[in-house]
Amino acid sequence: MDSKTIRFRILPTKEKVKLIALLYISVWMTSPFLAYGMLYRVVAFVALLVWLLIEMFDSRSVIWKPSSYILILYFYILYTFPVGYLEDGIASVTRNVQFYFMLFFLIVYESYRRKSLLMLKPIVAINIVFFAVWTLTTYKGLLVDGHAARYIIRSGAEAIALTKQGIGGFTFVYSLLIYIISLMALIRHRIYHKKFLTPVSVFLLFSLVLSMMVVLKAEYSTAVILMVLSSTLFIFYSDSISKNIILFLSLILVYIAMEYYFIDILTMLQPYAEGTNYSHKISDTIATLQSGETTGTAKDRIDRYVRSFNLFLEYPFTGTWSIMPVGKHSLLLDTFAQYGLFVGIALIYMLFKPLVDIYKTHKRNRGFALTMLFLAVALVSLNNVAMAYGFMLYVFYPYVIERVENA
Repeated sequence: MDSKTIRFRILPTKEKVKLIALLYISVWMTSPFLAYGMLYRVVAFVALLVWLLIEMFDSRSVIWKPSSYILILYFYILYTFPVGYLEDGIASVTRNVQFYFMLFFLIVYESYRRKSLLMLKPIVAINIVFFAVWTLTTYKGLLVDGHAARYIIRSGAEAIALTKQGIGGFTFVYSLLIYIISLMALIRHRIYHKKFLTPVSVFLLFSLVLSMMVVLKAEYSTAVILMVLSSTLFIFYSDSISKNIILFLSLILVYIAMEYYFIDILTMLQPYAEGTNYSHKISDTIATLQSGETTGTAKDRIDRYVRSFNLFLEYPFTGTWSIMPVGKHSLLLDTFAQYGLFVGIALIYMLFKPLVDIYKTHKRNRGFALTMLFLAVALVSLNNVAMAYGFMLYVFYPYVIERVENA
């Protein structure tokens, strides 16, 4: 279906209301300016309820006619919600609000997949513009203070002041990873159709470059590594098995060469990283390579992963039930540790089944789909999740790949 055949003005009123509600939720959770403020949160919660209520009275409602992963979602919530509440009280509910919002977008995805993902065009278009604005304001803030994105995690007066300036934090920076690959897909699509020298293409290219600069400037080393890996996979992936084998072998050779000269390379780069968070990362890495033992911030991260993994081995089927002893640094490992094997498998199925289906059905954009699947696995494995991931993975990305696949 051509995206031009779907116009907002000709949609039924209930669909317009759903899109407006969805637009507010998406802008609220991805815009630094709206990060704090009880009124913003209340409106977002009301918008979510409005969307769900309208969906419930739809004859094709995904709520009453769920797909396999929506059924698993029901099981996951019905099991984990009461268990978490019984063990950790109301803190368990408030701690998981962001994750519940993320799961909401699984329902949104399934609903529009059955109708047309191209109905989401105004949502995605407006968010592309907003992302460009917040990327620019975040970059300006990082020029003033390179640690600004990290201060926002602390949720104090300083964090509120920074977000009011439009400076994004952890969630915004990691959401940019999905935004960057999506922009690459749109730009490649426009080049293929000889639309590169247009205002829209220039805007997309500007947003892409600026987003990459923000990820680098924000000094989240994991985000930088994921950006490099995902960009490499997207650019060099081929439908040819032989070319992919060559790419894989080339990466292995690069890895071997870097491992041999890694300390020398890091020592050479260290003077250029002085005064940034990267300086500490480089020092920790050099110390780790020289001593053979993990040190610094990397050690704390790995210790948390190991703690959750060991708890899962100790309680493989039931889990600990309480969140208190687990590592609290990986949604995937923490779920296995807290709830056991079956709930962990349920989590994997409901989060990745839609993305695997997209990979299978979009044959002309396999590299794009595989890259997004890689990012999704990495985001839920290496960090705690943010609700914005739900919008980016199950609304923003599905629309973009549907657009470039069917245009």
